[in-house]
Amino acid sequence: MNQAVSSTDSPRPKGVWPVAIVALLSWFSIVCCLDPAGSYPGMPEGPGLTVDEIFNVEQGVYLVEQAKALGWLNLIPGSSQEAYRKKNGYNPDHPPLGRWWLGVHHHLTWWLAPPLDPEGYCVTACARTGSATAFALTVLLIGGLANSWSGRSTGLLTAISLVLMPRVYGHAHLASLETITNLTCTAAVLSVAAWWNGPLPPTRRAIIFTGILMGLALLTKVQAILIPIPVIAWALWRWRAKAILPLMIWGLTAYLVFFASWPYLWFDPIEKTAEYLGRTTNRSTTQVWYWGQKYADKNVPWHYPFVMVALTVPVVLHGLGIIGLLYRPIPTASDSDKSQADQIPLNDPTMTNRQTPPGTQVPPTVIGAVKCRDLLLLACMLFPLIVFSLPGVAVYDGERLFLTCFPLWAILVGRGWVACRQWLSHRIRSQPTAIAVWSALLLLAASPLVTMSPCHLCYYNGLAKLIMIADGNDKRFEVDYWGVGITRSLLQQLVKEVPVGSSVAVRPTLHQFQAADYRRQAPLLRAHGIKTVEYHPTPDAPDFILIYRRLADLSEPWNSPNRVKTDRTTLREGRVLAFFLRGKE
Repeated sequence: MNQAVSSTDSPRPKGVWPVAIVALLSWFSIVCCLDPAGSYPGMPEGPGLTVDEIFNVEQGVYLVEQAKALGWLNLIPGSSQEAYRKKNGYNPDHPPLGRWWLGVHHHLTWWLAPPLDPEGYCVTACARTGSATAFALTVLLIGGLANSWSGRSTGLLTAISLVLMPRVYGHAHLASLETITNLTCTAAVLSVAAWWNGPLPPTRRAIIFTGILMGLALLTKVQAILIPIPVIAWALWRWRAKAILPLMIWGLTAYLVFFASWPYLWFDPIEKTAEYLGRTTNRSTTQVWYWGQKYADKNVPWHYPFVMVALTVPVVLHGLGIIGLLYRPIPTASDSDKSQADQIPLNDPTMTNRQTPPGTQVPPTVIGAVKCRDLLLLACMLFPLIVFSLPGVAVYDGERLFLTCFPLWAILVGRGWVACRQWLSHRIRSQPTAIAVWSALLLLAASPLVTMSPCHLCYYNGLAKLIMIADGNDKRFEVDYWGVGITRSLLQQLVKEVPVGSSVAVRPTLHQFQAADYRRQAPLLRAHGIKTVEYHPTPDAPDFILIYRRLADLSEPWNSPNRVKTDRTTLREGRVLAFFLRGKE
């Protein structure tokens, strides 16, 4: 394993500044639109406060404050030590890296841009910047590697493709673990694809480096345990018995990083590791709304993961991803310093000589390495979908559990953009017309970012809309699973109609803290003395009910003849996401 590394085993990014600009612009566009309820009233509104965010923020703040109290991270500016003194302490339901990341960003944001009238030590909008940073780094990662593998144009369009996936972009606005998990899991997979792709097994340095990244993925969220199986199968297929020792070192390095970085495991590692993994199966049942019916999470039809991926990415991007899987762009002058093997349509060997610049020889082993890399990306993308389609495996939360598939798909989509542009240039004689057609496709794919803002997590593509139109209603698929429709605009409308000091019921409420969190995280509600409470269908229920359309946990809210549905709604692409009712039961 001390052999020299081949040219395909070590990427050498050149000219990644266009990708860096896309990453920076994506970060800026998200950071400007994070405010859910008035903490930053001068900024554009963000998605509404979602169900689980406050747990992640509280734990992130706790981890940072605990580290500061123990003498670590003293350079990080923070709020008070109140979080460290809280009696509820540490909740080990997730590894610490993702929440620590949110906590650090919470403190930095609070220090650089203090929120308006905070109540307590946690402000969700401050922690949301952590996901924005993780998303920008993911854009930079996949764009930079695609640039190294397939040229500058492909790298740039790969970065843009990830930004154009509304659900991925939407999760980047939340103080949750999904975007950070995307970053670490994507880094773990792509590092193997980049440094384990020579004709011989990787060097020890490459093995240890990729093992460290795998350990960081494990340290973020449990979804990372889905990475080793396709990697192991791929490596054994490539190198047979020679892959066994590298895989053992890789796995051991990953576990050591995971164990050493999570002190919770130190004093009873076997029992606490088993307890942590057991939480993924021993958990309360989540209701799922799918194809017009409500299912328990373990009874959802097997095709749910595949359908959700198919319906939550713009159709244009799916088509280009298929093109990118089958074809490779022809080399251009701007990409002349890139690997020529990465720019050959591997499905058509007869075109190799015609599309390779004169005098260029592409070794068959290099072409094979490119094919193998694509197989690894495809395997790591499909394996989570297969796992969550197995009978008895709980699947819920829309696309969240298999969100790590999307950045890998974006790499193929970026390649498809370049192949499409080159195909149009050859088929359409007028170059301005070819550019106009290609640009129209790009604008079509980008339009949901505008039309769905800031409720990108409620996006469905044209295929889903055709299904719902054929069905005659919008209830085939979940409308607003996360509650992002309770935006600052809707709360401002509520304040105008609700008397000062009134109580407003929130529906549905999924845990005992959810309703109260709306008030704690909403300066504009507190300024009018408005209380948010859990909804109960009793005669003394509040006159106003604030509703987001999570169909799996919401019966028809307008079934009382005395309740009046106001015209104050959050409406996106013709679908009502949230609204409020007025009147008595």
